[in-house]
Amino acid sequence: MSSCNFNKSLPSGGHGGSGAPFHLPNDMHLPHVSALPAFAAIFTFFLFALLIIIPVGLVVGYLIARLRFSYFDCVLRGRDRIGEAWSRYHRQALRYLGLSILISLCFWVVLALLAYHGYIEYHPLLDRLGTANPPGFMDFWPLIVTALPILGLIGIAAVLIQIAMSNFVLPHMALEDASISDSIADVWDDFRVEPWQFFLFLILRFLVALVGSIAGVIAIVFPFVILALIGAVIVLLLKLASTGLAILLGVPAGILLLGILFFALIGVSGTIGTFRRNYALLFYAGRYPALAAVLWPPQPLAPQPSPYEPPPPLA
Repeated sequence: MSSCNFNKSLPSGGHGGSGAPFHLPNDMHLPHVSALPAFAAIFTFFLFALLIIIPVGLVVGYLIARLRFSYFDCVLRGRDRIGEAWSRYHRQALRYLGLSILISLCFWVVLALLAYHGYIEYHPLLDRLGTANPPGFMDFWPLIVTALPILGLIGIAAVLIQIAMSNFVLPHMALEDASISDSIADVWDDFRVEPWQFFLFLILRFLVALVGSIAGVIAIVFPFVILALIGAVIVLLLKLASTGLAILLGVPAGILLLGILFFALIGVSGTIGTFRRNYALLFYAGRYPALAAVLWPPQPLAPQPSPYEPPPPLA
């Protein structure tokens, strides 16, 4: 854009605005950039990513993975203390993080290949941007029609993989300390035996989350709308007496109301998430004996009476 030349003769009101205040050149080009500053900028970016972004991302990913295992343990065993489960799943969290990184890299490679193919296919159109004959929206319509379904399928695949990892692969790693390959192989064997049951689980899981979310929104919105209306009436009454008094009491009350709303959202979403996790445990326990043994431990047998009767005592 730095090569645009502004027209010195700006349009006047008498000419009906026929002249343009500036015009674009026929061949737009970026200003010349020397190789050394460009290399320094690229090197700085990669150094920043290597020293800050990647380590912070790995630490956060490890914490999230370990919390997944701890949350699974709390729901499975009916405990409300995350610290007791936290100490058990260090190795499992590292393996889970490695698997997540590997899957993410696969998705990024697929997206990069698709983007490169799209760039090669539509490179002539991209070169015409900023020229006297720029491409129109319809010129990119085949790309849009092709890219949207592909991106949708990739998104669906990502969601399905995340559900399978969190609900099916993770229990094997948590209960048996199984390796990644063994866990995936066991889940795949279960899926091949009952594919339609797993498909039905996905549908019901979505419906459970949808119904729970609607109920949660209703449970939160109605009380807070009533509280907000009451607060607005009180603020208006205080404003009639004193504007300063209305601000002095209304601002802290509004902050308090937002804080209560924040914690209410956490409580409702946590309840829905716990119910959904419990539903996944109940479903997979019917296909995974180790999980069923924890959910429904065998009851000890009642002592049976001995068929032997001792002889009567001697007189």
